[in-house]
Amino acid sequence: MKNILLIAFVAICMIACRKDDQNFKLKTITINSYTKKEFPAQRLYVRVIDAVDTQRLIGKSESYPSNLPLPVTLAVPSSQKQTLYKNTCYVQLWGDSTGMISSAKMNMDLYKISFPLSMNVSNKDMDITLSGSWE
Repeated sequence: MKNILLIAFVAICMIACRKDDQNFKLKTITINSYTKKEFPAQRLYVRVIDAVDTQRLIGKSESYPSNLPLPVTLAVPSSQKQTLYKNTCYVQLWGDSTGMISSAKMNMDLYKISFPLSMNVSNKDMDITLSGSWE
């Protein structure tokens, strides 16, 4: 019985760890917190861009009024599929009237992900969670 469980566990681990060449699709972004400065009331949104080609937008969240409470989970209506482990990207918090509020580099070498993705990206000015799935 122990051998069967051990074989099943090893098989699941091997399958789960082979995400290097699989595509990932970003589905939701959660704004957990951000440092509120002297910004006017505005609509906040998050952009995820490629670190190598900063003109390539990977995903953009819906917007949310800055005067409402956090955390908030926002849908990402159109996200490009990408091989997540091969691409480093930037997660940027934007305001529609002030422009970019904060940016953090998401280095995929620091993450080991096996099941539907939920990863936290943060710096001193923001805390954001990205969620999605392997496709």
